[in-house]
Amino acid sequence: MNTEEPSNIVEYYIKAGEIAYRVKKSASRLVKPGVKILEVAESIERKIRELGGLPAFPVNISINEVAAHRTPYINDTEVIPDASAVKVDIGVHVNGYIADTAVTVVLDDKLIPLAEAARNALMKALKVIGPGVKFRDIGKTIETTARKAGFKVIKNLSGHSLGHYLIHSGEVIPNYNDPFILGRFRAGGAYAIEPFITTGKGMVKEVKGKVQIYSLKRTKGKPLNESEHKILSEIIQRFKTLPFCERWLADVGSTLDLRASLTSLAHKGYLNQYPVLVEIGGGLVTQFEETILITNDGAVIVTTNPEIHL
Repeated sequence: MNTEEPSNIVEYYIKAGEIAYRVKKSASRLVKPGVKILEVAESIERKIRELGGLPAFPVNISINEVAAHRTPYINDTEVIPDASAVKVDIGVHVNGYIADTAVTVVLDDKLIPLAEAARNALMKALKVIGPGVKFRDIGKTIETTARKAGFKVIKNLSGHSLGHYLIHSGEVIPNYNDPFILGRFRAGGAYAIEPFITTGKGMVKEVKGKVQIYSLKRTKGKPLNESEHKILSEIIQRFKTLPFCERWLADVGSTLDLRASLTSLAHKGYLNQYPVLVEIGGGLVTQFEETILITNDGAVIVTTNPEIHL
């Protein structure tokens, strides 16, 4: 049960957001052609810790048609290509209260309109938010902005509510006018708003066999071998219910054993898996994201960007 005073919770969200904002600005400078994505991810995660926060999930560095869930493996050799659209999705938590933010860095001027469409959709959506506003109205604003710019939204990716040590706490904020989404923004709630805009068909699919991010699903179940038990114990202690990756467990065992144990733990029902997501038509994808906190008196704070005043 959460026994924190509301004023402390607001302070934690704001601190997490301030760290995320500073790290996001530095991330934009790190993304360059030929740089390893591993180098970018480790630099960002190290900076989060130096500033007094903890990563709420592994940094996602998703390039071109890859929309989400791409984080480097241990010793990953992939580099950022020329003329690409690079999405950097960053999560920071302070005492379990999460700031979730993302930026797209484009390395070709021809991609600027696609990136600006996502940024503009986000900014217009933020201006609509308030207590009692329907989630689907945000989706309508995002989709309308994308269409006017000549692009599509990705319909099966969405914003979401945030909880204590929970990236996705159950509520969905769509990126289009989905009539089946009936929720509304509420005072005291925290939400991540994240338009995904594409030149493709507007849907993503999972890449089979390419899982780089996990989270704890349950702590008891089928029998485990010694290695699996050791790794599960470390996961529970270090990450609670927050997502993690193999890089964060590199000290537990060899890479091959670790990877095999994570796969086995998932198959035995202990872990959730988050496969890499790609646009089904191979279209380029851009993303921008901010976290908002609606205080108990109804004020809307963009925790991840102090320059935005709503």
